[in-house]
Amino acid sequence: MKAPDYTPFILPGSGTIGMESITSLLKKGDNVLIISSGVFGDRWKSIFERYPVNYKLLRSAPGEIVNEDAIMEELEKKHYKMVTMTHVETSTGTRFPVKKIAEMIRNKTDIIVVDAVASAAAEELKVQDWGIDVCLTGSQKALASPPGAALLVLSPNAISHLSDNSVSGFYTNLNSWLKVMDNFENNKSGYFTTLPVHLIFSLEKSFELIKKETIEIRVQRHEMVASSIREGISKIGMEIMAKENCRSNTVTAMMLAGINMNDFLTYCIENGIEMATGIIPEFAGKYVRIGHMGWINENDAISTIAVIERALIKFGKPIDLGSGLNATQKYLVKFK
Repeated sequence: MKAPDYTPFILPGSGTIGMESITSLLKKGDNVLIISSGVFGDRWKSIFERYPVNYKLLRSAPGEIVNEDAIMEELEKKHYKMVTMTHVETSTGTRFPVKKIAEMIRNKTDIIVVDAVASAAAEELKVQDWGIDVCLTGSQKALASPPGAALLVLSPNAISHLSDNSVSGFYTNLNSWLKVMDNFENNKSGYFTTLPVHLIFSLEKSFELIKKETIEIRVQRHEMVASSIREGISKIGMEIMAKENCRSNTVTAMMLAGINMNDFLTYCIENGIEMATGIIPEFAGKYVRIGHMGWINENDAISTIAVIERALIKFGKPIDLGSGLNATQKYLVKFK
């Protein structure tokens, strides 16, 4: 995340526990602006509506991102203590321009929060340089460790907002975790609740491998594989949900053009490629999500497109068999 002067936290749980822990920075009656591109951006609403804070949800159409003018217009209406945004929306495969928006709103709000669950270690992300106050992720996505831990970094500004008067609950209170994390950084023992020790060792290995690869090459690898998959999908005439200017390195949502989603997914997994169901309510059952994060490589892209082509033929989609695979190969060969 490139935040050398920030305070790190590791919480037992998924990325959602990291999201909910952000209530540690809020007090009763505070205003929060949520910028959402889909289901996981909307999760901020589900969290904040359970606390005595005021929230406003700005939501884009599926495959698009919230217009920057709408964001600035809302921030002119009243003071928002916090603004949350989702870097990569896994329900639609969109990437939000975090750097640009953070720069635009830095003087309009007190705390900028970025959900990087599906982007950290796969997208360019310079938390400190970009003026982000809180960035959170999960152990299982592009970090490629087992699920079970939320990882956060908080700026000195964010740390200054921690207090015993926050609206946070007990387990998610970052103020209670702060001393434990400080002790760990200073090679001392600490306890608030039981940590997933086995997962810490897995993360240590992941970080070792990421450092060896370098984060710059890792981001380039994710971009290469993602783009090659989309080259193949586009060549065979399948629609990608995310608009071209906001497609992520980690997820691609492919529309199914009338093919039964469950039948398509079953065929693919029986042939060695597992994809995820489409979950955005507006297009439920009408698309699939292709995850390409972690230790993915060129061969994964080739296998994915090959199986997609065979699945489309099986379910009656008239395509030029091999055209998508050829497009993917031509894209990849430029890098080798």
